[in-house]
Amino acid sequence: MAPSSKLVSLLKQSLPLARTTQARPAVASRLYSSQPDGDVEVNIPMIRKMEKICRNYIDQLDQPGGKEYNIQNFMMMYIFGSTTNTAYRTKLFDHWPTYLEDFNECKSIMGYRYPETLVETFLTLNIAKDAKILDMACGPGNVAFIMKDHAYTNIDGLDPSQGLLTAAMEKGLYQNTFCCYVTPDIPTPVADNTYDVLLCSGGMFPGSIVPQAFTELLRVVKPGGVIAWNIADGYEGFNDFFKTYDEIYQQLIKDGKWEEIQPVKKLDNMLFEDAGFTYVMRKL
Repeated sequence: MAPSSKLVSLLKQSLPLARTTQARPAVASRLYSSQPDGDVEVNIPMIRKMEKICRNYIDQLDQPGGKEYNIQNFMMMYIFGSTTNTAYRTKLFDHWPTYLEDFNECKSIMGYRYPETLVETFLTLNIAKDAKILDMACGPGNVAFIMKDHAYTNIDGLDPSQGLLTAAMEKGLYQNTFCCYVTPDIPTPVADNTYDVLLCSGGMFPGSIVPQAFTELLRVVKPGGVIAWNIADGYEGFNDFFKTYDEIYQQLIKDGKWEEIQPVKKLDNMLFEDAGFTYVMRKL
């Protein structure tokens, strides 16, 4: 079977699993586990984005000079993401050392602008080049790859996929790496007050970093340090954990834990036509 036929077959098998009912309440201990097959709930908007990526891929194949990309891995990534199957999503990354190269090669069809827009915002802060930076939920190093072009190299990476971290280290993108999840109740191995800057590009979604873990971001950053991240519009509907996102964010401001350096900024077309928000905070 040809690669494109395999992909179509995989999508056809996945779509009947979709349910339009609201997801049941989850508990923190299950945030990062795969669900039993009978409990799978599918995020329909994410499936639609997969379909759009597939159309873009086929459209460029129809053009003169069209190229075959490693699109199957991206589709598996989206399928596991749409079912919050973090365990298998991480396993996929562990066996995908060329993620960064594949992403940069087929970037034009992915419609994904989170890494570059976060870096663009960071550059407006005029932070010293030797600042100690943590790239949280760093994946293959999309952010660090861009930052390197701007002479920021004192960067550590944190991600649950050892395969992606190893590939990033081989490219010289990080000084040190931490292979772990960021959870509300289990601290990462990072020491208190370590970093001048924490960046997190598109790392907040079900099965990854939830707002209840904001305190862990604060813990690892020095007083006066910068915490900047971006997140997709509609985050309050991700799952039950994100219903209190705004409340938790604002309460940390009221409690004097952090303050806004810049007003929250909404950017259009962060993932195709979907908007996203960028936050830039200072730890107090």
